[in-house]
Parts: sequence; structure tokens; C-alpha cells
Amino acid sequence: MKKILLLVTAVVLLMSTTACFGSGGNEYPVSIAEYTFDSKPTSVICLSDSVADILISCGYSDAITAKSDECTQEELADVPSVGSKSSPDAEKIEEISPDIVFTDETVSANFADMIENNNIKILNMVTAQDSDDIKILYESLAAIMGGNKTGRENGIKKASSLLITLDDLQRIVPENDIPITACYLYNTEYVAVTDDTFNGKLFEYANIVNICGGCQTETDVLNAINRDNPKYIFCPVGVKDKIMSDEKFQNVDAVKNNQVYEIDKNEFRRQGDSMTDVLSYIIETIYPELAGSQQSGENSKEASGERSADTSKQENSKQESSKSENSKQESSKSENSKSESSKAEADDSLKITEDMAFGQGDENDDIKKIQQRLKDLGYGDFKDGITNYFGEQTAKAFKAFQKNNGMSADGFASYEALKLLFSADVKPA
Repeated sequence: MKKILLLVTAVVLLMSTTACFGSGGNEYPVSIAEYTFDSKPTSVICLSDSVADILISCGYSDAITAKSDECTQEELADVPSVGSKSSPDAEKIEEISPDIVFTDETVSANFADMIENNNIKILNMVTAQDSDDIKILYESLAAIMGGNKTGRENGIKKASSLLITLDDLQRIVPENDIPITACYLYNTEYVAVTDDTFNGKLFEYANIVNICGGCQTETDVLNAINRDNPKYIFCPVGVKDKIMSDEKFQNVDAVKNNQVYEIDKNEFRRQGDSMTDVLSYIIETIYPELAGSQQSGENSKEASGERSADTSKQENSKQESSKSENSKQESSKSENSKSESSKAEADDSLKITEDMAFGQGDENDDIKKIQQRLKDLGYGDFKDGITNYFGEQTAKAFKAFQKNNGMSADGFASYEALKLLFSADVKPA
């Protein structure tokens, strides 16, 4: 049994988690907080689902060998759990013997005692409060996972891409002459999302007022609700019915007008690509007329298109039922031929390396090849021509490719996304 290296400060302050980068261009060692990483971690346990969200966004999900129950992301569906993030199974963690455990809660003394003989690094990553914190958080995590130069640059690019996406979403939201008021209540006991985390500022991106933004106590939340009478209330899954039936809320406009909406509380707290999904949902809920015009709201637009396509297919099917069996067979052959012709061939024009990643604002000759591949597969027409600039048009086309291929549609050209894009396994538009 080995000795635990447990970070026992209440939180790892973001400003102190910036990696100390080595000299001479070496990727490792990387020093962060009180730890030094001599090589790239290959086994990571994520007790923090927010950290897991960021690692997935940056393309490091393959290193996650275990998780907490709260890590419900699709990308981690096959990763084994070690229990809840507040009460993880120490024996399971000992058996895995990871290079590092990421948590966003201070581990208990009891938990520390249970695994104190293991030489396991534990980093308690504090939640980002603003955009500068987001950049530092991404840079620090990516430096640990990818090295002084490659990882750090990847984290910076990904954080910038995320913030650009949030800004793009805010730009399509109309200015309101009369402020729209809202809040996110965790329960009926006046525990709410405040502005002391970056996630709480998502309301600001939607151009609405979080009436509980500055609240510090349950009494503050109660007073804010009574004073500002929110037009919309968001809450965790399963809480809506409780709010709607609770006598305390019967005079609130959001309840009277049935404008209480559920968003998974874990997704609301995460600081990876889940933030754009949550913001898109808030915008679509309050401004339904914008659902089809959001870059990150393409899901609704595409779903509508799929429903239209299904309706059309059903009508065609009814018409085909009156035709002869021979016509059906010919149609079937034609469909098979179409299916075969829609398969993509691998494209080796781009030499893809693990340190390769592009986001909005990047300029590089390799981006020409990415744009051409997207165009060849039917994702975007690039009317302005093929260029070396990764702009809004490229990001939109990349999101469409990611969505159609079951990936997180963030418009960020990560190593994993590029591998799929240029492979024979890619699904054309």
C-alpha cells in the first residue's frame, strides 16, 4: 500500500492551477498546484461531471477509465462507475489505481483515510466564475492531459471556441424594452442558481434577468421571487410538479402561466459543451421564434426537417402501395443503389496528428482541406470559396457533420472529430 497525495485545501484556486510549463519545449513534466506530472495520464477517474464534460470537449475522453454516477454523458456510457462523487467507492478507486482523480467537491476526511495508503493524485477543480476562469480551467486541464505546448494550446483554443459560441448565441437574441425575469430553483426550499459561477451568467447570454443572481441565502431568494415575480422558472427534472402544486408559488407569474421548465441540474452545472446546450434550450424556450435560426439550435431545425421527411416518406409509401410488385422491387433496387453510392471513401489528404485542433478564428492551410472535405460530404457549400480561415461558415458546417455523426455539435475540429471526418466511417449529409 502506498501513500495518498491528497489536496486538502477547500478548493484548488483557479489562479493557482495554471500549469507551470517546462523549458526547452518539452511537453512534460507539467506542474500544477502541488503536483508534477512526468508523463501524459492514461488512467483518469472523473468524480466531477463538469471536469468530465471539459475533458470530453477537449478530446481526452479516452483517458477516463472510471467516473462518478453524475457523469451521465453519452461518451462515457460504457465507462464503469465508482459511485457518487460525494461518496465514491474507495476500494474500486484503489483497484483501478489511476494517475489522477478529478473532483469538484472536497473529499471527506473519511474518504481520505480509506485510501490514504494509495499514491493517488487528487485535484479538486473549482468551478469557473467568469470567462477568464473558463480559459484558465481549460488550459490547466488540457496541460495535464496533453502537455505543456500541445495540451495547453488545445485548451486555449477550445475555451475560445466555447466563448465564441456563447457570444454568437447572445447576438441572435433580441433586446427587450421590458426586462424578462427568470430563475433556476433547485427545489421548493428557495435554493437557486446565483451569479457566483459562470453557469449562472447563462441567463445574461439569453438577455434575461436572473432575479436570484445576487442572492446569498434562502431568504434572499424568497424575497427576490416575491419582489420580481419571475416570468419563467427553470428547475431540475422532477421538481416542476412540486413547484406547480406548492402553495407558496401560486401567485408567481411563471406558475400561473405554466412557464416552469425542467433542465437536468447536472447539465446546468457543467462547464463543457453542455453550457451551449443549456443556453440553446433557454433561448428556444423564451424565444421560440428563434429556434430555427440558432447556430447551436440546429437540433430543432434538423428534427423538424426529419419529421417532414418522415411525413413525405409515409405519403410516398401510400402511393407506392397501389403499384405493382415489380415497381416495388425496382424501387427497392434503386434505394439500395442510393445507399451504396452515399457511402464515403476515406480521404488521406490531411495528415492528422494528436496535437491537431481548430476552432473559430484559426487560420491554417490545413483548414482548406477540412472545408473541402466538408463540402465533398455535403456539409456546407462554401459560396465564398475554400479558404484557410475557420470562420462562422466552417463552424456551422462542422456542427452539421458532428450532429449527423452522433458527436457533440460544438463546431470544434478536435483530433477525434477530424479522424472521423476523413475516414470511410463518416456519414455524409
